[in-house]
Amino acid sequence: MNVGGTAREAAEAGVGVKVAVYPESGEPEVIEVSASGPRAAGEKFTRLVMQKVEVAGGRVPEPAVREVVDNLIHADYKGVVISVLEGGNVIRVSDRGVGISRKDRAFEFGFSGASTEAVEEIRGVGAGLGIARAAAEKAGGTVTIEDNIGGGTVVTISAGGSGKAPSDDTIPPVQASPPRRRYPDAVPRMNISERQQRVLITVLESGEVGPSTVAERLEISVSTAYRDLSVLEEHGLVAGAESGKRSITPLGYDLVEAIVEDWVK
Repeated sequence: MNVGGTAREAAEAGVGVKVAVYPESGEPEVIEVSASGPRAAGEKFTRLVMQKVEVAGGRVPEPAVREVVDNLIHADYKGVVISVLEGGNVIRVSDRGVGISRKDRAFEFGFSGASTEAVEEIRGVGAGLGIARAAAEKAGGTVTIEDNIGGGTVVTISAGGSGKAPSDDTIPPVQASPPRRRYPDAVPRMNISERQQRVLITVLESGEVGPSTVAERLEISVSTAYRDLSVLEEHGLVAGAESGKRSITPLGYDLVEAIVEDWVK
């Protein structure tokens, strides 16, 4: 699910996927669904999948599904099949993109191979799989990543009490361990707003970023972005460079993890 490099072309042409629902017996129900572009796709495809999960009585959490579906932009939506298995307790998302070369790091917050085009189409690049895993673990489940046979990626989301989705793949799945926290005892409480939290996540995702880029991605004014970055710097969550750009600090990294964990409670 890494970047294929033609996200803008996908956005202009529209994107489509297949959703396959496997009952306990009989033939699967296969639905072809399309959206006008990546921003519309995440909501539309997730809504359909969660409808099928609910009908089946499954417990796969919606935030995990949404984040994995959003990540399909990195595969340019090539050959995507979203399978609903085991009574809605397992979702398997497979694609025919270029794959993920560093599966051992794929769950790290801030790790991304996203192209500039992908970043322009969706926000949240660099945190999606980490959020998906956090949501699945809150439901007592897991998220695993495998190489798809013939190229591409398979991401499997399971809810608690379910087994792993059946697969013909011979390459073992990866469940990357999260990096050790720099502040393992507790992240100090920070008096920052929800918008400033999102600014902090944007800094993490970007590596190094200035007010104008933050403003564009979060659709806020440059002056607001500048003030929020200054507040984050005062709290020691980001550090400034001579260029005027900011990068995340170890404390800021740990706070992002704490924020995401709180989101999926």
